[in-house]
Amino acid sequence: MDTVVLNAYARPTTDRVVIPLGRGLVRLGATPNALTMFGLLATFVGAGIVVADYHLAGALVLAFATATDALDGTLARLTGQVTRMGAFYDSVSDRLSDIVLFATAIWLVRDDALLFAVGFLALAGALLTSYIRAKAESLGYDATVGLLERPERVMILITAIALGLLVPALWVLAIGSAVTVPQRLHTVVEQAAGATQHP
Repeated sequence: MDTVVLNAYARPTTDRVVIPLGRGLVRLGATPNALTMFGLLATFVGAGIVVADYHLAGALVLAFATATDALDGTLARLTGQVTRMGAFYDSVSDRLSDIVLFATAIWLVRDDALLFAVGFLALAGALLTSYIRAKAESLGYDATVGLLERPERVMILITAIALGLLVPALWVLAIGSAVTVPQRLHTVVEQAAGATQHP
């Protein structure tokens, strides 16, 4: 039930940090769903701070929200609370957080018509990327491939908000999604074709 889909190569490194933090949260009596909700609420708070024109402070809160939200899966495994409902709740929370984060970035570039449109394309691509994976997995396929996954998108956006680099960031996200979506579609089509040929 990882809120942030950790890259397989990075997992051994991140686990050395995340697991001890998760154990500390267990001792404090935290629950996975409560942590998911806290991360989501913190995302709204961070977005509000950014919109109020405190970009760096808001970005720091957004980064904290993302880090907190990334711990819910670890907490669920450590406490034996991995459930289908928890995974569903976490996935919906992730999509809502994505929308809030992209909406914040789009708000900041609202005076630039072209960049405003690029922001919406980046948001649409991000949601479609996540949907393809979810739908593919519900049908028994794997669709974790792609140039930009959620961790990269979130990191790029928060960094761009903090440093005032939204112009290149939104273009990178829009183009990255335009590459990732076909990659995932192609992977699923190949798996489906293979399953047809080898029933």
